[in-house]
Amino acid sequence: MQSSIDKLRDTHRKKRAALSKDILSENSARLCQRIAALEPFQQAVGVAAYIAIRGEADVSGLFETGAQSGKQFYLPVLHKESMHFAAWSPGQPLVEKGFGLLEPDVSVADCVDVRELDVVLTPLVVFDNRCNRIGQGGGYYDRTFAHKKRLPAASPLLIGVAHESQRESDLVPQSWDIPLDLIVTDCASYRKQVQQARY
Repeated sequence: MQSSIDKLRDTHRKKRAALSKDILSENSARLCQRIAALEPFQQAVGVAAYIAIRGEADVSGLFETGAQSGKQFYLPVLHKESMHFAAWSPGQPLVEKGFGLLEPDVSVADCVDVRELDVVLTPLVVFDNRCNRIGQGGGYYDRTFAHKKRLPAASPLLIGVAHESQRESDLVPQSWDIPLDLIVTDCASYRKQVQQARY
């Protein structure tokens, strides 16, 4: 039997995939402006991001200007049950791997220790205004950043990125879930343990 979390995930996946190209483009422009205005992002040097697929909120508008201002971007590299991050610059080739993800074609040995990252831009499927997140269901982000369960203030800063339409009023986190520090959408920004904060 499908769980309530799985049902919620499926509902939002379908909703997200149904967004038109125009709406995706408009949302992307607005949320990239919001992220770029955040002081933690402006001060960050090592920034992990992702290449959007299947209607995910698109952060590619940050790549060129971020690289020009001295930021080093990193993209996820999946290996078995673990996720790592490899350095990447705009224009460098990517290869399609599992789940349809586009990744740098590197070995795990070439990846960075996640604690050396300043900011991680995290895709998601569903969120609430307390910065709880439901992802794709693989648990990669929760396992990779499990150290923040013990040390919430530890690096990196986790910034969820989503369409505002992916927000639910209240999610019940699982014991293994790692809450995000911030979530940025096309309409608003949310801070962990704060009802709502606009930047």
